[in-house]
Amino acid sequence: MMPSEGATVIGLGMKIDGEVSGSGELLVDGEVDGTIRLTSSRLTVRAEGRVRASITAQDVVVLGTVEGEIRASGRIELRSGSVVIGNLYSPRLSMEEGATLRGGVDPTKAPEGDKKD
Repeated sequence: MMPSEGATVIGLGMKIDGEVSGSGELLVDGEVDGTIRLTSSRLTVRAEGRVRASITAQDVVVLGTVEGEIRASGRIELRSGSVVIGNLYSPRLSMEEGATLRGGVDPTKAPEGDKKD
C-alpha cells in the first residue's frame, strides 16, 4: 500500500510516545504509544505497525497490532492478520477472516468529541 500524496508515515524503526493529532492521513509502520486524534482523516496501521493508544479518527484500517480503544466516525476495517485488543466504536465495521479482535463492538456510541448531552 503506497501512501497517498500528503500522507504522513511513521516508518519502521520509529517510535512516538505522546499525542499525535492532525488533519491529514497517517500511516504507521513503526510504533505509537499514547493518543492518536485524526477526527477528519484516515489512520492506517500497516502490517509492521504497533499502536498502544486511544484512537479517534474518521476511518481506521488495521493490518498490524492495536492495543486500545478505537473510535471512528466513518468506518473501522480489520484486515486479515490484524490483532486488536480493545473496544471499537463506529457505525460501520469490516472484519476479514484471519483478523483477531479481543474486545467489544458498539456501533451506537458516538465518537469522542461528537457526544450529545
